[in-house]
Amino acid sequence: MKIKGDRVKDNKPLVSGRLYRLDQSRTVIFEEGETGDVVNIIFTIGNHQYGIYGNEYKPPFIDDKGGKKADILVLVVDDKRRSFCSWVLDVKKSVGGEDVICHLVEQLIQSVKHKRAITTYLEEYEEEQHIGYITRDLQRDRIQETICKKREYLDKEKANIKGMPALIGMEAHLSLLKEEAKLRLISAFQNDCIETGGRTYKIEGYISREQNGKFVYDLEAAC
Repeated sequence: MKIKGDRVKDNKPLVSGRLYRLDQSRTVIFEEGETGDVVNIIFTIGNHQYGIYGNEYKPPFIDDKGGKKADILVLVVDDKRRSFCSWVLDVKKSVGGEDVICHLVEQLIQSVKHKRAITTYLEEYEEEQHIGYITRDLQRDRIQETICKKREYLDKEKANIKGMPALIGMEAHLSLLKEEAKLRLISAFQNDCIETGGRTYKIEGYISREQNGKFVYDLEAAC
């Protein structure tokens, strides 16, 4: 079963939130609105293949207020070999702060679900999956520092709870559970993983490079 999408037309801007279908090789350009960072998505489409592209795509049955989405969704489907490759990627200026990582992971998890809503019709096909982010600056040391500080904080607060009255201690315990969840999320991210639905997925980080005053990454989309 083939997945439908709008045609990519020369000199016509691509609309956010729509799916586009490519039946031949071409390059689709994504530009991040706030930073101007560019991703050149280089589709290589062979015989019995087609590509799917979406920018900030989510299925139309998901509420606008409730559905987060990553910047880039790409599929290259090979009907002859009954296989497909997928990319779910978000573009960030830098990756290192706690809030950025938590938001990024939430976007990726939601967009993997959006992708599944499309590819459920390819359930008999074998998938090569890519989940990740494109950034100018991956701050590994900053992430590790956050992990260490959060562990120290949690150890200290757990010791303090032992001496608290029961009701106050329970409220403090609930707060710590949220911080422990953040620690697990950030620690998994530092190990290039995200966890959702009892499963662990590897994530990939791509570093953009400055070209003519803009940061650019070339993404090869082929299957």
